[in-house]
Amino acid sequence: MIERAHEAELRTREQLASEVFDALEATGFTVHQEGRSQGEPRGVLLSVDPSEGLEGGVFVKWHVAHALSSAAMESARREGRQARTFQHYGFVTTHMHEALISVLTSAGFQAVDVDSEMDPYLIRVVR
Repeated sequence: MIERAHEAELRTREQLASEVFDALEATGFTVHQEGRSQGEPRGVLLSVDPSEGLEGGVFVKWHVAHALSSAAMESARREGRQARTFQHYGFVTTHMHEALISVLTSAGFQAVDVDSEMDPYLIRVVR
């Protein structure tokens, strides 16, 4: 069972998430905070994981519209990984991942790739 971080740590994470939200929104990104945004999230998805230790923290990732994601998966299923739509999806996701890390770093945050096979484009943000 994963333990929940102490309340003081959770408040610190929420404050950091608020600062990240404001910094990304100021640069023109559309930011959706997990659990607080209505409708389909597209653009930057910001989340605060309340887990204790390295599992928890403030995370950011680029989220393409469901239509593109679905079309990419369908094209890969039909035509393989070389399918144009699948390649486009990969291009957008990879480049927006890199752009988010660069923008967050420029804004004074430490943003690092989580390097997870389960979520390969997840970024951890720390101060």
